[in-house]
Amino acid sequence: MSTTLDLRNVVERFVAAAAQPALLDPGEEPLRLVAEQWSLSEWNGRLLLQAWDSHRNLVRRIVGLKDQKRDRLCFVTERFPKTPGELQIADLAAPLGLELERRTSRVAFRDRFSLLLAREYSGWTVHEISTETNLEQSLSPAFVRGMLRLGSTGMAVMAAPPGVLTDVGGLVTFGLIWLDYLRRREKRLTVNRLLLFAPLGREPEAAHRAALISPATVQCQLYVYDEKDRTAPVDFEDAGNLDSSLPPCHRPASPNAEPPVFPELPEVDRVHQSDGSLSLRVKGLEFARWSAGRLSCGIGRRRRCTMEAVVSMARELTRVRTGIAADIHHPLYTQCPEGWLEAQVRTHPQTIDASLLPGPIYGQVPIFGSPDRGIIDLLGVDHTGRLVVVELKATADLQLPFQALDYWLRVRKHLMAGDFERLGYFAGIPLRRVSPRILLVAPALEFHSTSEAILGYLSPEIEITRIGLAASWRRELQVMFRLRGAEYPQSGY
Repeated sequence: MSTTLDLRNVVERFVAAAAQPALLDPGEEPLRLVAEQWSLSEWNGRLLLQAWDSHRNLVRRIVGLKDQKRDRLCFVTERFPKTPGELQIADLAAPLGLELERRTSRVAFRDRFSLLLAREYSGWTVHEISTETNLEQSLSPAFVRGMLRLGSTGMAVMAAPPGVLTDVGGLVTFGLIWLDYLRRREKRLTVNRLLLFAPLGREPEAAHRAALISPATVQCQLYVYDEKDRTAPVDFEDAGNLDSSLPPCHRPASPNAEPPVFPELPEVDRVHQSDGSLSLRVKGLEFARWSAGRLSCGIGRRRRCTMEAVVSMARELTRVRTGIAADIHHPLYTQCPEGWLEAQVRTHPQTIDASLLPGPIYGQVPIFGSPDRGIIDLLGVDHTGRLVVVELKATADLQLPFQALDYWLRVRKHLMAGDFERLGYFAGIPLRRVSPRILLVAPALEFHSTSEAILGYLSPEIEITRIGLAASWRRELQVMFRLRGAEYPQSGY
């Protein structure tokens, strides 16, 4: 099928049926085909497709149809005489549409970023640039990575595309992973600089993390770029305020606001929240809550209920959520593994660190302004009055070190401002005005393989300890290793 009329009919039918039709042209950002902002015409025996928005005007000559599927069309085009190319029209609302859009955007930004580097570092060679996934080296396609070379010197570079949906702070994590990989791969080069690029307005997410990198390990510089690819360096000292709040730690003030008397349920943890509510949990899984005179229960979605319903649910959870359970695939057993680990640590904090006071231990304070990160944060204090940030993860997560540092930065901010004492936390315990310690707690085999490399680039002033637990942590906490900073565990773990 190659006649102009046939090609026109194929395009018009597909666009009319698509919920979100878009033009996907290699090297260009996806362009939505909006009514009255695209047209088909015939020119010199070829079908001419034109599409535009407030920023761009694309014109392509379609030669023939290469492939036709339910969610996209692939055409052969001609940009210059005898120079074939490809063009896709896809429905971004189709199951694979979003991934197609992201892939096209990544490729377009890769080419754009390559030109930016060539312009800004004219004496250097853009030796490598890619958006491809590299699972072996834990490199994400969400960011564009590259290397600049000048003689025997190299620079690692990484950029977050505009409109990136992921946390731009991840730019720092993957930038260090990329840098470490290049240093191991390029034995003949000195790779002593890491250049990070973030979209204008999103740079604070990366700046707070990048400021924690030790200059003795790598010279790290963060830049912002705008829609015209103009760049400017970011001063880490002027990255803006951290996004967090510290609510008052209070309890119900009047007798009428006290929670009801619950039956004796040995396996149920009663966790007081800073807002005065009471959370009822079995091995970290909340199933009921009392708040402002109202009792509600349910997994995930809670509804107002009676005390009998709470007791019945507690007994079922207690039967299923046990370290010696017969059915470890039961949905109530597998839910909320981090919550289960949190419950174990709250019950036995001194197994994790002998210097920790058994209480109080607070969960998720300060409160982040961003959505839940899938990480459990605990805040305790040791016998010297020094705060201790405890980060818990039941499965491998390469972002764990910096997620702990995100929380640590906020805790330190509120500590130095005197907010914890002023708002009623750690009553009666004099808090030292020194940076908190960090404990990263996870099953021994679930620490990500990049942990040591990432920790090795951090400022030595940050005191981090990794605590690896035996696989049977649901039944009993047993520490398999306790490592400072970037230390490697002994062989076998």
